[in-house]
Amino acid sequence: MKKRCVLAWLLCAALLAGCRADSGPEEDGWVEPISQEALSQDLRDALEAEWDSWNALSEEAQAVSSHMPGWCRQGFEDWAAGEAFLGFSVPNPLEDSDWLEKGTYAAMPLGFRDAPRVDVQWNGTEEGYVDWVSANAGYRSGPIRVMLGALLYGDPAKARFSDRDWTLDLGEAAADGVLHVISEDTERYCSRTAYLVRGGVLYCVHIVGDPDGTAEVEETLERALGAFEGEPE
Repeated sequence: MKKRCVLAWLLCAALLAGCRADSGPEEDGWVEPISQEALSQDLRDALEAEWDSWNALSEEAQAVSSHMPGWCRQGFEDWAAGEAFLGFSVPNPLEDSDWLEKGTYAAMPLGFRDAPRVDVQWNGTEEGYVDWVSANAGYRSGPIRVMLGALLYGDPAKARFSDRDWTLDLGEAAADGVLHVISEDTERYCSRTAYLVRGGVLYCVHIVGDPDGTAEVEETLERALGAFEGEPE
């Protein structure tokens, strides 16, 4: 499920980049490729160690493994620590919001199943090229769970997408910069998920509440998106 979620993000980024091939990085809707030179040595070393572990497996073990080679993840105590590991800043206007309580990256109470506050994932080639980086953090507003993810990806000509059957119609970017909102209402929960681009980063804001809390979920989403208004376009 987590792999499908990240691959969905990658396809979103690919569609955005393809549709705006003639646009400059300062325009809305443009996801700016990662600067490979900006990536920290710690991240590069972790990617190398991941490939070493994969190559140490026998062909039989690789064939039956559910792990994607080059797929890495690491947890951090806060957003700043995740940025330090990446080697560059990824703006997160929710991290210091006074109306939100910090939670795990999945927006559960701190300490829940020892999950980290911030979850960073990335994928790269054996040669050290990083295809994409995803940073994720969670917050709580009463019974409402708020999850923020930020995705950056590599050069589209080099990026590798393996989930071709997954599609998402982004449509045209709205005036407020929100590219797409997905609504889901079930017997167990109500959720709203918004995708938007700010400063060359593709953000996902995911709000989850009780099944009878539609109004609260939508109000929380609006408030969370409002926090991005001061971020650079």
